[in-house]
Order: sequence, then C-alpha cells, then structure tokens
Amino acid sequence: MNNDKIKLNRYYYDFLNYYKKAARVQKIANLGGHPYLGSCGDDLIESVTIYDTVERQHAGFQNMLQDLWFGEKAPKYYKWSNEHKSRNVSYNDQHKFWSRREWLWIFMFHRITGSGASFEADHGYRNTVIPQLAKLQTCEQMEEWVQKNVDIPMFTSIGNQIPMFPSRYLWKSLNKSGFEYKTPGKLWISECMTQLVDDTWEFMDEIRNWQGRRVNIREIVDYMCEWNRERGMKRFHFQFTATAADLADYYPDMVDQYSHMYYGKNAKESMDMFAEKIGRYKKELYYDYVMEAVVKDTGGAPRDLEDVMCDYIRYVENYIPHSKQKTYEHLDRTKIWNTSAIQDHPKGRQKWMMGTDHWIW
Repeated sequence: MNNDKIKLNRYYYDFLNYYKKAARVQKIANLGGHPYLGSCGDDLIESVTIYDTVERQHAGFQNMLQDLWFGEKAPKYYKWSNEHKSRNVSYNDQHKFWSRREWLWIFMFHRITGSGASFEADHGYRNTVIPQLAKLQTCEQMEEWVQKNVDIPMFTSIGNQIPMFPSRYLWKSLNKSGFEYKTPGKLWISECMTQLVDDTWEFMDEIRNWQGRRVNIREIVDYMCEWNRERGMKRFHFQFTATAADLADYYPDMVDQYSHMYYGKNAKESMDMFAEKIGRYKKELYYDYVMEAVVKDTGGAPRDLEDVMCDYIRYVENYIPHSKQKTYEHLDRTKIWNTSAIQDHPKGRQKWMMGTDHWIW
C-alpha cells in the first residue's frame, strides 16, 4: 500500500460499498437468473442494468464477444430469445476453424466499430455484423466482406467514441487494393487491420519466447498505438485499450490479467474523487496508487475495476439513461435513487436538488 502517497476518503469507501452491491447483483441476477428487484436493496442498481457488473467480460458491451466465444455455454445464454439461442448454438464450433489470429481480428473489429454500444435493449449488439463475419474462416475473407458491404451500418459511437480514421490524403498510401471506399473506417479495417493483428501476435510471441513472461496490457496498447502512428495515423487509444483487455480476458496464458491498464475519462474522474494526493509526483502514478488500493480491497483486476469505476461515476450521480427506445422512461426520477453514502454530491440527479433550480427532471 502507498499510504504515504494517497489519503483515501469517503468517496473511496462508498465505491467499495457500491462494488459489493454490484458484485451481488452480477452473481444473483445478471448471471444467476434471479430477479433484479430485491437483489441488493438499492433501487438504482436494481432498476438500471448498467450497474450489474464488476467483471468486464459480463458487461453489456461484451455480449457479442461472449456469445461468440462460448456459444450455448455463454453465461447469459439463459436470457436470450429462442432465435438468439439458435445463433449462439451456431457458434459452438467457432474455435475449430478460427485461430487466435481471427479472434484478435474480431476483438479489434468489435472495439473499432463501437462495441455495439447503445444502452438500450440491443446494448452490445447495435449495428454489429459479427454474426455474418462468424460464417467466414479467415481474416482475409472478413476484410473482403467488409469491403464488399460498405453500405451496411457497422458502427455505433454511443458511449464508445469512434477513433479519428485516416484523413483523405493518407487514403492512397494505405489503400493497397485500390478499392473505392466511401468511409475511412472501413478502409482502415480492410486495408490495415489484418497486418496489425499479425504484427501484434508477433510482438507478443517475442516477449513470451525471449523474456519468458506474459505481456502487460499497457505494452500491447503502446505497441498498437505506435503501429498506427508510424503510418501517419492517430492512435486509437480507447479502442486499443479495450482490445488489449479482451486479450487478457480470453488469452490469460499470453497476457497478464492483473497488469495495469490505461484509464478512461470516467475512471479518472472517479479516482480523482477517491483520494487526496500526498507529495509531488506524476498524476499517472496517483491513478496507479489508487488502483492498487482498490485491487487490494476488492481482489479485482485493474481491467475490470477500471470499468466499475466508469459505472460508479454514473451511480453516484443517480444516472438513468435516456434513449430513443425509452428503455427506462417508466422509472420515476423522483423515486429511484441510489443508496450511496454521498448525499451531497454536486453533480447529476440528486435528492437535494428537488425543489431547486438544479432540478430538471
């Protein structure tokens, strides 16, 4: 512990309580199939499913990958419709004709296209074409399919910002096939991604073979970002971080599951609230010190806890998603609250705001 570097405060201990409640709901309701209502005694957690996870592999944005990897043995298989279950069954032999090469290609494709995020009924599946890609056997076949189906929606940026793809002046140098792409995203997927997949596995193998250890999540992210930069493109930091975490989830023999990862905006905002910084040192170290404290107190892995921290910042603000499908419109915003010990939080939707100019619901 770095007790001489950080001083933990009430938000930190409130987060630990949130973690316990979310872990209970994950086990009982999300994976166990029992009703959400009454599962943890917190109206917000029991009513809004974005708070039902403490392990990223069970989060909604993982649904498509989890279905594909596990088939009819997927942890959430019991939830799905008969049509959805049939699709899962069709994935049972996926491991027989896909190598690790195709799996990394699919991980990266899922993240680059927005993880199917929607925070509605189709969360984790929005605009995904992975069921079609699952019928193919090689990366080359998949990139060709993307190329030929350029008019089919494949991206969603809700909650997962799409990276800044190559500018038009780079298209010619990257476009080895000469195909006339309409969008840079599909150009990057069809012309660049397979080579990055191959180079990433080679990079990981070199570390494993020459240094005799598993690769760290940050090493993978740094390699992928530098690969893009060397070719004149922006770093896809957010998407590559998620891809590296997927590798840790599904290839623990190659990736250290407990290695530090890079933190997103919401996770940093949570950690900024958790403690006071003691002394002078880089802010990046502060976040690592806080993460190490959370790992010690929860037993979780950084890649999972980073995601839980993103949920906590919404939880402490009593966040209920608004959506076109009105998934949560039946919830009374004056009655559905968290049981957080932080009752004077200045942001979001708070009880103390009712009857004041701050109340907009």
